[in-house]
Amino acid sequence: MLTYVLLHTAAWVAISQTVWWDDTFLEIMATGMALLLIIGIPTVLIAVFAVWVHNRMDVVRFRVLLTLPLMLCVWPLLASSASEPLVFQVMAQIAFAVLIPAPLFPEGWLGEVDQ
Repeated sequence: MLTYVLLHTAAWVAISQTVWWDDTFLEIMATGMALLLIIGIPTVLIAVFAVWVHNRMDVVRFRVLLTLPLMLCVWPLLASSASEPLVFQVMAQIAFAVLIPAPLFPEGWLGEVDQ
């Protein structure tokens, strides 16, 4: 969760520095934080559920397949007047799919001993 919030914030800092809007830095960041609720909550729920249920898939294949549903979460940015929000948010979604821990609970996490 914290990883996603940091990636989302970094994306919106980049957006605020590159977009041509007349809004101030704080107004653009407020927009980004409002979109954190719309984009971030479904993203985190999809990712946590996917990591929790996957158990027999290669980690690389899992991350690639996880990226696809995470891209659906950025649909509100298609209505933006600039392309920067969509581009930077898509990059943040890809980075999150790469950085999320693939086994949610590593082996031995619950104190189980392999015999």
